[in-house]
Parts: sequence; C-alpha cells; structure tokens
Amino acid sequence: YPCEFVGMELIADGNIIRSLNRSELRRKVLFYMLSIYPYRSYLSEISRAVKSDPSNVKGCLEGLGVRYTGEESLVGLGLISLEQTKNGFKYYKVNADYIEDIKGLRTMFNHKKVFAVEIG
Repeated sequence: YPCEFVGMELIADGNIIRSLNRSELRRKVLFYMLSIYPYRSYLSEISRAVKSDPSNVKGCLEGLGVRYTGEESLVGLGLISLEQTKNGFKYYKVNADYIEDIKGLRTMFNHKKVFAVEIG
C-alpha cells in the first residue's frame, strides 16, 4: 500500500507525495475523482470539473511527455484505474484499494502536513 498510519500520522510513499506536491492539478484531479467515487468519469468531464485543459488533465492521469511522466501520473502511481470500453472510450476511477489512503492524503494536503518517507 502506498500509505500507512503510524499513530495518527499518515506516512505516504515518497513518490506519491512528490508527485502530488509538484502538481496542484494532479491533486485537484485526484481529489475530484475521490469526491465522485464509486462513480467513474471520462476526460472531458474531469477537465470541466477541475477547470483545466483536457491535454493537461490527461497528462496528470496517464502521463504526457516530459512535464507529466508516466511513472508520476495518477494511473502510473496506482491511485486511479483506467477502464477502456470495447468502443474505445476511456473511463477513470479511484482505485478502490486506496480509498482510505487517498482520503488521508486529502486531509494531509488540506492541513499542509506532509510527511514523506521512501519505501522500498
């Protein structure tokens, strides 16, 4: 799991913290997706919700060039899952395994208490 609680403090994987620290848009997308869970959404709907350009949102979700690397993307980090339908539509959804972790991250960022440790 990317995060664990030690006492009442959330200790998150360093890669996840770094990724979310570096991009306000990544945080907005992740926490928007959390707010609609268990529902899934598609790119243009997410873009409207976070008031950003679809290409930037796609970068946050899946990675795009140098600015948004795949490993640091929300899908690459395992926080968001990607479903593709037979007709080619892509839907994004919060990874159910990490719901509590993502809620913890949201609380942490809201209170600006960020603790990063390298795991592994």
